Amino acid sequence: MSNRFSVNELIYQANKRRSDSGESVKAQDYGEILDKLQRIIAKNHSAELAQVLYSEEAEGKLKDLIMRYLNSEQLVAKDLRNISELVDAVYYDMAGMGLLSPYLQDTDTEEINVNGSSGIWVQYKDKKVRLNQIFSNPEACANIVRKMSRFGNVILDGSKPIGDSFIARGIRMSGAITPCVDPDAGAIASIRKQKPSYITRENLIEWGTATVEELDFLSLCVNNGVSVAIAGATGSGKTADMGYILSRVPPDKRIVTIEDTRELSLAQFDENGVMINDVIHLLTKEEPNAITMLDLLKLSLRLHPEILVPAEMRGKEALTVQEAGRTGHTIVSTLHANSARTAYDRILTMCLEAGTSLSEGRLLKNIVEAFPIMLFKMQLPDKSRKYMEIFEATGVKNGEVIGNTLFKYMVDYYERDEAGRITKVVGNHRRLGCISPTLAERLLIGGVPQNEINRYVEGGTT
Repeated sequence: MSNRFSVNELIYQANKRRSDSGESVKAQDYGEILDKLQRIIAKNHSAELAQVLYSEEAEGKLKDLIMRYLNSEQLVAKDLRNISELVDAVYYDMAGMGLLSPYLQDTDTEEINVNGSSGIWVQYKDKKVRLNQIFSNPEACANIVRKMSRFGNVILDGSKPIGDSFIARGIRMSGAITPCVDPDAGAIASIRKQKPSYITRENLIEWGTATVEELDFLSLCVNNGVSVAIAGATGSGKTADMGYILSRVPPDKRIVTIEDTRELSLAQFDENGVMINDVIHLLTKEEPNAITMLDLLKLSLRLHPEILVPAEMRGKEALTVQEAGRTGHTIVSTLHANSARTAYDRILTMCLEAGTSLSEGRLLKNIVEAFPIMLFKMQLPDKSRKYMEIFEATGVKNGEVIGNTLFKYMVDYYERDEAGRITKVVGNHRRLGCISPTLAERLLIGGVPQNEINRYVEGGTT
């Protein structure tokens, strides 16, 4: 037995003797001890819990925490003789991810989908693979999903069988257990990995996701008071692109982000651990005592942000977002939509959910004013992701948003394999139009040099 356990072993054995002699310390079933420790550590040490996926050193730290709480809470197991056995058992049940571990640790993994105990798919940048491995039974699958949820301090049980959580920064998990899932399946989960350290300007250009001109334009807008929304389907990479764009913001500009689960990681630190950029990260909270996106938006507006980042617009909070965008705040946000133009209709629908005395026509004009620039991103059949369109909205005519398509990805043809499946999309990004005089003037007033503005005024084709 390691020396690291020696003092703790003495304390544990003393408690055990008290328990065996009928004194106040009561021996408990292992399951009771595990449940109590999981709740304590998930609440107070979620960061340490998450780090075990990436660091051997973190394993020792987590085991030390388990030992500390076993003794401080006077937890004695009925069926385990010493603390080292108990610590190892608790550690494995709390932190081990079983057959999912290699894929969580693999930096090339983008998404893991658990469709029940016998169906697991792994998504990479350029392929989707079905695993031959399966969980031993439905309960084993449910245990792993419950465990993953605890990493983000979310408890899944019979009273709350569904939830969103995070395993670590940039790894988001949505899961469900019975009774919302068939007992034969045990549980389902979708685990999405965002890798901000890999989303660089060079990556986006090398992958053909965007061009230098497109990336420079989006950064120019956000840094000079022009709001940008990113539209696309789930898995298109909207959050990763939002993170890249925000990483180009100077450190003295004040950013406030609002997310349901933490994916953005914008804070920068010097060698002494001092934060060097002006960033606040806020998170919503589920029931009980829920804190909604709308609640945090109201708080954020009192924090005087120069750039406000409601990470995703889903409902009636969109009305407050567009109002903020029209009153001096630069907004960067995402939403689900099928094109740049239809994204404006989607925001309109969300705003109407909030209830307003404004007509749909007036509200749509306000939305256009709030979000002059709409980026539409898409994952194509070959699994590559592209900036399909960057659109400048200039107004509303006959109930429809009008404007200029500034950049567009044009598909030329598909390459297919012998079975007819698309293996590669061949096309190119094209500059189609110029920014409007109104936007050019807005950028000039914002302090952008005229020669920089001219890059987007000249050279486009209509």
